[in-house]
Amino acid sequence: MRIIHIIDYFHPQLGYQETFLPREQAKLGHEVYMVTSDRYSPVIYPANRELLGKRIKGAGFFEEEGIKVWRLKTLFEVPHAIWMRGLEQKIQELKPDIVIMHGIVNCQAIRVAQLKTRLSSLKLIYDDHMAFMASRSRLAVLYPVFKRLFSPLIQQTADALVAVADTSRAFMHQKYGIPLDRITVIPLGADDELFRFDPVARRKIRQQLSVATDEILFVYAGKIIPEKGPHLLVQAALKLMERYSHVKVLLLGNGPAEYLTAIKQEIAAANRRDKFIWHSAVPNRALAGFYAASDVAVWPRESSLSMLEAMAGGLPIIISDKSEVLERIRWHNGLSYIGDDPTDLARQMESLFDAGLREELGANGRKAIETELSWQVIARKFLEIVQ
Repeated sequence: MRIIHIIDYFHPQLGYQETFLPREQAKLGHEVYMVTSDRYSPVIYPANRELLGKRIKGAGFFEEEGIKVWRLKTLFEVPHAIWMRGLEQKIQELKPDIVIMHGIVNCQAIRVAQLKTRLSSLKLIYDDHMAFMASRSRLAVLYPVFKRLFSPLIQQTADALVAVADTSRAFMHQKYGIPLDRITVIPLGADDELFRFDPVARRKIRQQLSVATDEILFVYAGKIIPEKGPHLLVQAALKLMERYSHVKVLLLGNGPAEYLTAIKQEIAAANRRDKFIWHSAVPNRALAGFYAASDVAVWPRESSLSMLEAMAGGLPIIISDKSEVLERIRWHNGLSYIGDDPTDLARQMESLFDAGLREELGANGRKAIETELSWQVIARKFLEIVQ
């Protein structure tokens, strides 16, 4: 089959779902293309400038991270909205059997729905990731307008509507007006071939980071922004460091200077600079080695796809009880803490000083990825729902 994925902004180096799905579907023998804009997201770009290069990549055909990509010229771009020129023509030119539209509340989603009314043989899947905690768009006030004017068209033309979690399904129902029985939950996944424990990488990277063999390394990977809460991890770690000398923290990512400075000042005031390792964001393919070097992965607030990648690498994870993805620790592969309470987070971190418990939880997480949450499994599920 010929499959087209459509998304407003495509960042293959960062390893989001829209990178892995087309790649895995191509491995299954299908002809797969990504159709996207000629630029990177103004929201995502600032924290990943070093990885992405120039924000305006340009229009045309590209091979990016092993994926065939058509980047279309931008007619206009305003905050939270973009219009890609010639989208309908490109779809008709490629003659796909299936279109997977990533995102529902955007210009392209509506255009694809209108095109589907003229191409009845086309199978159309909408995939949405939005959740209540992550909904920070200023355009959220327009959800009632979308629900009334455009949601009926999307429901009429969609062959399948996919949410990546139960909370996303609830969001789609409440905000978009889509009946719950129309929404299929297909979770996010992880590349279980790339993300696996590597003892060689562990020794090498721990040496590079000056982490001793008897030290416990907690890692946070993602945007260093208040909404993600890495400052809570720092506060919890500082509490542990008052009593223990074998704790270190790796903060892997980029963020606004003002926020970074505030966190570093708190660390300096406690005279613990040598216990915290700051590292710029790395391409997704390089992240596996840093997980191998770590002992526990922590996400203090919002959910992240990297939670699953850490699980694939055999790490126990600690997440907030307000993260809206508590199902990710249902395999006894991690712990939750009382959200925004660094004292409780420190308590959960301390419980994972137990090497045996870390090994048990990590093995459970790895098994869950292999059996249920590998991208190979997820890629097949997307195709099965329209067959």
